[in-house]
Amino acid sequence: MKVILKILSAILLATAVISNFFFGGINLIEGKNLFFPYSDTEFAPNYTPKKFDLIQEGQKIEEVEKILGRPLFKYRDSITNTTEYLYTGDGKLRNTMKEGDFAWYRSTLYFDSINKVSKIDKGWSFD
Repeated sequence: MKVILKILSAILLATAVISNFFFGGINLIEGKNLFFPYSDTEFAPNYTPKKFDLIQEGQKIEEVEKILGRPLFKYRDSITNTTEYLYTGDGKLRNTMKEGDFAWYRSTLYFDSINKVSKIDKGWSFD
């Protein structure tokens, strides 16, 4: 009987430790959320990662907006006459007043002076 209790105790302790790791405070460090990878990523209204993958260098702003809609943020550099469209941003958890900070998915397009995509930047940001 004592052996069975020891085995059950060890199983329960292991389960508690593993659950705490995945669902508890350890997972709140700046890493990817295993269950909800985009949990700390704010998306533009019509954005999806699959739609973003359709964008290619050389496309015009009008084509991009037809596929992705308006960006979350837009920056215009008057000196270089270039434009930057950010379709995702950090801080969805911060904006919803939830605790934690996870990695977020970055999706940014850079347009040259004639409003064609000159650079596509996407990937996970750990900050």
